[in-house]
Amino acid sequence: MWSVAIYYFVLLITVAVAIKRGGPLERWAAYTALIASILTSAVNPFPTWTDIELNIFVIDLLVLLSFWFIALKTQSFWPYWITGWQLIAIFGHIQKYMFSEILARPYSLLSVYISYPILLLIIYASGSSSRQKDIAA
Repeated sequence: MWSVAIYYFVLLITVAVAIKRGGPLERWAAYTALIASILTSAVNPFPTWTDIELNIFVIDLLVLLSFWFIALKTQSFWPYWITGWQLIAIFGHIQKYMFSEILARPYSLLSVYISYPILLLIIYASGSSSRQKDIAA
């Protein structure tokens, strides 16, 4: 339960930094992460991770599409990185579907902890966006 609280704490910091210092694409990425996290908690609050978590997989696919669209809108590097990290999460679901013998714990760890590099990169991008605004002014 602490891991969920810590995750939402980092997520809320990410959203706050994106709102305060980021541009429209950083906010879009942060809102995507927030909405996906809330949806995941709502549709599957206690996943077992013994089989493919189809609801989480669908949400992760939608997040991938959102991040991919952000990447198409900019020439910055960070959207490609978050899209790549999200793609790793997608491949985790696909592997669980293909190989049912994958244990629940590694599957859950990949699905959950892949979010942290994404959130940290959104924070970094938000700070960089703010610096770029200062330079342009």
